[in-house]
Amino acid sequence: MKRTILITAGTGNIGSELTALLASNPQVKEVRVGTRNPEASKSKLLKDFNKGIVKPVKFDLEDSQSIIEAVKGVDSLCLITPLSDTMVEYQETVIQEAKKQGVDYIVKVSVDVASPEAQEGPGAAHWAGEENIRGANIKATMLRPTIFMQHLLIVPGVYEKGDDTFYLPTGDGKMALLDCRDIALATAALLTDPSKSDLLDEDYFMLTGPETLTAEEIKQELSKLSKDKPFAHEASEEAFIQHSNKTNSPLELKGVYEAGKNGAFSTTYTSTFEKMTGKRPNSFARFAWDHRYYFQ
Repeated sequence: MKRTILITAGTGNIGSELTALLASNPQVKEVRVGTRNPEASKSKLLKDFNKGIVKPVKFDLEDSQSIIEAVKGVDSLCLITPLSDTMVEYQETVIQEAKKQGVDYIVKVSVDVASPEAQEGPGAAHWAGEENIRGANIKATMLRPTIFMQHLLIVPGVYEKGDDTFYLPTGDGKMALLDCRDIALATAALLTDPSKSDLLDEDYFMLTGPETLTAEEIKQELSKLSKDKPFAHEASEEAFIQHSNKTNSPLELKGVYEAGKNGAFSTTYTSTFEKMTGKRPNSFARFAWDHRYYFQ
């Protein structure tokens, strides 16, 4: 059966990659890209991936009717939750509407620190979302990814295009950085064939890159792309704060990088991903090469 799939926050890093994969999948009837503005240029670009399949739809919690219309007739839902103070409410609204309208499968993009022990922050909010899905008795799989390689692309406080210096206060912490494209790949595999979730012992799995790297090792990989001079790495928290303020970059990620410094992302989990997708997750070298225009 060809499936109608809704992606919440569909124009972000994960959502865009997922849309591209689903747009070319013959098992998909329709891809609904949830967005506050279906007429924005990014939304129109995603639609052009496959005009007969991809449909940007209004998805705004301040407009309850938009949620109802977006979920109507959906078979599989990808729940991507924007980072905000209303994450718990956002998830609850979407999940309850999915239950009401008979959505039969959800893939929730969670986070690796989601657990009942998490008392605050994204870990606690994502755990609340996971529990909400379980309480709704909807078949689901929770993906718990680690820290993204894409921080180097989307966080100005860490790096800006064309610079030869990046700012990452993670010390000697080893991090199993993950390419967002691999989150999309695993999600697409599950959304188009929910029976793959039966391969799991639990209703969740951890997802990381294939190796652990320190910030200095990241510097070495980026320097291999440089035609003129090696990359530099500013390791101090003070330098990161100053650069974040200079670039109007949010400082909330400072806590994430502190966790990385303390070893929070130092374990690799790849076997389930390989089972689901038939490939290995991308290395940082591959990520850097694919985005070399950004780092050169």
